[in-house]
Amino acid sequence: MMDDALKMPRPPSRPPLPPVSTYLRAVFALGRASIAPGFPALAFFYFYRLGMGLYLALSVDRVVSIDDLSQRGVLMAPMLQIPAYIPVFVLIYMPFLLLQDGILRGSPFSLGRSMRAVLERVLPLIASGIAQVVIVFGPPILLLAGAALLARSVPTRPEELTRAIVLVSLVPCVVYIFVMLFFLWFALPALVLDRRGPLRSIRLSFGLVATHFGGLLGRILVTFILVILAAVVLAFPAEILQVAAAAAEVEHPVLKIATVVWTAAVAALLFPFMMASVVVLYRALVPAAGESMVREGVAEAIVEPHRVSSPFQFE
Repeated sequence: MMDDALKMPRPPSRPPLPPVSTYLRAVFALGRASIAPGFPALAFFYFYRLGMGLYLALSVDRVVSIDDLSQRGVLMAPMLQIPAYIPVFVLIYMPFLLLQDGILRGSPFSLGRSMRAVLERVLPLIASGIAQVVIVFGPPILLLAGAALLARSVPTRPEELTRAIVLVSLVPCVVYIFVMLFFLWFALPALVLDRRGPLRSIRLSFGLVATHFGGLLGRILVTFILVILAAVVLAFPAEILQVAAAAAEVEHPVLKIATVVWTAAVAALLFPFMMASVVVLYRALVPAAGESMVREGVAEAIVEPHRVSSPFQFE
């Protein structure tokens, strides 16, 4: 009896990822299914992107030389634009996670209910955001500060040596930032969808990525490549307008406005599918409370009742 027990197969230590083809079909189905219930959020996203794009396109162009890149104002300019994306993050990104998760589980959330649930988690979101910023940008800032001190310690401080020190320190900083962003891929879904604490959600995200590093990286890269290809194809009319403006050697405001209008529509159209790529992977690895496994088949509200196969049938 003991020998038979020892020969019994052990349960897998980690849930398997869905096949790539099944994952892509699930992302497409979930993204398409969330367009109608999430249309107000997508409309807000479109007009928000349109307003920012028109402001940037019609504002006075400023030519920045290489010498100006060392100025503090130029370096801080991108950081000053970050607060402009906070409304998109709170009112669109986070509610869309809940909206698509409800569709995937077969118990859809309304958009208003999703927004209320996000607002209830404002304090944990702020704490998680601070912790993630420290994790992602803390070590690079320390490394760059050390490189700056090292450059100042050089007696003559030739420009070539200073630039070399900064360049050598920038390469590991950029690599570290991308790696940490990847390891924090599921921190916000865990915080909002399963109401985990800020630190617990970060720890869960690190564990999921560490145990499925290759599979997650491959599926995310495939998704990004397909989204980029779709964006290039859909943005082809905008590219024609830009080429026409360059050929005419004239920057007419109408051409700029038409380009921004089209590119904002493309971004709003692709947004649900980018969000679905996160939700499908997260729920494939972390089943919701009270459910056996999301991979066993949920979201019957999306597919027809008589349909045998579902893009959310991961096994």
